Amino acid sequence: MMGNKIMEEQTGQLRSAATRAEMELLLCCARTRANAEMSQRIREAAQKEIDWVEFIRLVLRHDTVPLTYWNLQRICPDLVPSGVLGPLRARYEAEAVECRLLGKELVDILGCLESQGIPAVPYKGPALAVRLYGDLSLRGFGDLDIVVCERDALRARRLLFDRGYAPQRVDTGDLNHFLRENHEMLLYRTDGKVRLDLHWRYTSRAGCLGGDPERFQQHLETISIAGVEVRSLRLETYLLVLCIHAAKHQWVQLKLICDIAEILAVPDLDWNFALREADDLGLKRALGTGLLLAQGLLGAALPPKLGQKLKIDGTAKALAAQAGTRLFEEPGERWGLKGGITCQIEIRERLRDRTKILLRYFWNKLKPTERDRWYLPLPSALSVAYYLVRPVRLAMERMRRTDRVH
Repeated sequence: MMGNKIMEEQTGQLRSAATRAEMELLLCCARTRANAEMSQRIREAAQKEIDWVEFIRLVLRHDTVPLTYWNLQRICPDLVPSGVLGPLRARYEAEAVECRLLGKELVDILGCLESQGIPAVPYKGPALAVRLYGDLSLRGFGDLDIVVCERDALRARRLLFDRGYAPQRVDTGDLNHFLRENHEMLLYRTDGKVRLDLHWRYTSRAGCLGGDPERFQQHLETISIAGVEVRSLRLETYLLVLCIHAAKHQWVQLKLICDIAEILAVPDLDWNFALREADDLGLKRALGTGLLLAQGLLGAALPPKLGQKLKIDGTAKALAAQAGTRLFEEPGERWGLKGGITCQIEIRERLRDRTKILLRYFWNKLKPTERDRWYLPLPSALSVAYYLVRPVRLAMERMRRTDRVH
């Protein structure tokens, strides 16, 4: 248990970030498991001088309406103004209806793909809500995510078109090139009611994570969504994938940390497997940051094996402290956007991984684009010259922008 004690000392700074009464109540409600002690803390927090308008704003920003309403209505409905609990109930019930409809749509799409020989795995959304929260309505989600093998992505795309989906924007380039350079494509059902992310990797190619998605899908488990059995990632794998996903978004939403805390509360998981995978993939820093946030903000109890065997480096501690502070700052213009190259590099502990990320970044900056070809049309035999054209074009554009400023 010494490992857990050390971890608690490291997360003291995170707890001090949530000093306002609204933040305290938000954090107390962000869980599915509330024992007698936590229930008492929720009641005590609700009795403080709460700015309920600010509280609702925080709940919406952090996408924790389901958990917040669920805990307030069963633990302290007498302490919450009816003008607050009523709208929360209406929002919760509306989201629950939408989640059930999306869950049904998901299993229909998975069945369609499977019938055409395309193995597909649901990611986040209904799959995570059912497996981790035990109820579709307790984890909000507004879209669907499905992962297929890269070789099946274009065929899956055509089948989705047949089901009434359309791409976010019209595809004008080489789709095979798009697959090689990206990890997902965004589709919308033509009635506007469903957004679907079709993935062929769990993580961005910019992160240079080897073995994605095959390694993550070696050990799948079976869950039930809308009465239909489907395959899903095992929770030990989800722990790593969700830490990377949350780091990509700079941990700006409490919901991302709730997921990690809920996984830590599941008994009898193979934590040795999670540690081996984190070590092999170079994800120990990402995992450590997630664990620090889950324990420091939500009081998640770390399984002894994780607390004792995972070495948390100084960068992970600093990232967790920054994230804990940022979580409650007023959102700026770039709130919720993906972190840039600095974020990608900071979250990886191995030099070779950071080097790959940096080289890929600069390579992509140097690669010619359609704008370079439009700037100076050349015959295909001279296409290699675009590697010289591109820096010239970029320099000319920068000079023109500078001239306009002056």
